[in-house]
Amino acid sequence: MNRTIFVLGDSVPAPRTEQEAPMAGWGQKIEELLVGPVAVANYARSAMTTRKYFTERFPAMLNRMRRGDIVLIGFGCVDHMIHNGTRYVPVAEYQEFVRLFAQYVHAEGGVPVLVTPCARYAFSSGGEVLNTLGPYPRAMLEVAGELGAPVIDLTSRTMELWAEMGPTRLRQYFCWTDAGEHPLHPDGVIDSTHLNHTGAYEVARVVVAGLCNLGVLDKANVDVTALMTPPTMPPVSTEFTIQSPESALQYAQRVGEPPAVSKPSAGALAGPMVKFSGVAAPGTDYVLFFEQGRYVGGAHVGGAGQWTWRRSVSWEAGEHAVQCVGLRGDGCSPVSEHRFTVLTEVSPPVVSAPAEGTFSGPRPRFSGKVEPGVTKVVLMERGLLVGATGVNENGEWAFSHAHPWRPGTHTVEVIALFGATESAPTGTTFKVVGIPEGSPIRSFGASRHACGDVCEHRPFTGGW
Repeated sequence: MNRTIFVLGDSVPAPRTEQEAPMAGWGQKIEELLVGPVAVANYARSAMTTRKYFTERFPAMLNRMRRGDIVLIGFGCVDHMIHNGTRYVPVAEYQEFVRLFAQYVHAEGGVPVLVTPCARYAFSSGGEVLNTLGPYPRAMLEVAGELGAPVIDLTSRTMELWAEMGPTRLRQYFCWTDAGEHPLHPDGVIDSTHLNHTGAYEVARVVVAGLCNLGVLDKANVDVTALMTPPTMPPVSTEFTIQSPESALQYAQRVGEPPAVSKPSAGALAGPMVKFSGVAAPGTDYVLFFEQGRYVGGAHVGGAGQWTWRRSVSWEAGEHAVQCVGLRGDGCSPVSEHRFTVLTEVSPPVVSAPAEGTFSGPRPRFSGKVEPGVTKVVLMERGLLVGATGVNENGEWAFSHAHPWRPGTHTVEVIALFGATESAPTGTTFKVVGIPEGSPIRSFGASRHACGDVCEHRPFTGGW
């Protein structure tokens, strides 16, 4: 039977062009594992949440789908971004959209298969793989259980695979290059989310194997040899193949100038997966990084002296002093030291207004303070994102919604953000004094139009 496998999702499974190399999506590699009358239609696209995809791309995919076609529904890498109000989709809403995707496909005779998102390249300071996707993989599994829909737990499977490889090898699966290593990325690129062609192929093998194990895809349509061949362990990254790197700290005759670090700035607060960048003097081929005399990694230097680096595991919280040494053909550069402080936890914000239990008019103003380093706070009610606002240099923040609030009791939770790190929420409950919905006052005099279709104010209400 002629069938098509449709791939729905965000940038991780999406197809990539040669101009986007070395990036590749796992959806584009599925076809390499198939034989027989099975085609692949990769409808995944970058920056897609379940909400955005449901209206912008899903109808076109349904028009093309035929009975018996397989539809992979893989979202979650974007939906969980609470720091980005235009992308964030609350868990309950995410589950409802996943449910709707599956129900529409099933109603039209297709076979919906839920696919939890691929794990990122993220390791703790001790080398354990981290879940950076929050409750979204579990939320998708819950919907699959509720509907009885087939599901591939790609999150768990890739976390297991990443753990087998470890942080010194996994870089070879991701779109991560040093400066000068790839012609399309002369300054280097450090991407912990998107795969390269090798990684995309291995993740596609996990997905296709999952389809076979579920009985959704006939093994006669699969290149069994390619599927069953054990994955080749990628080589250790260059930075971990340097012989006796610590000897660079004891080098007697120093030459040239020490490497300069531009990011993070000296003494700055940084996240546990902070990216470093800077320049090295002419003639420098490689930059080595040490902490307390212990080698922690290194990076190639580009033709213009530029370099970029990120540690393969997360930094522990607290103050750090990193020593940098440049390797040259004629010896080692002087040692430079760079200090920064890592935050792995953020204290809950202080909410000063509206005060707990007070009354407010229909346009309440929220305000408070946060600890140093916090750049944004988000406000939520019943799990829905109400809004977000920045923080000034004194740690003060304030927010007012563009629309009036309905009369009644409201509980709003405020969360402080530092990069991808979230604080515990601080809640405040207040009462809004206003005109009830059924009051005749609302019919007196002139009335204003309701908010139009183009309104971008949150929370999302289901209308477009």
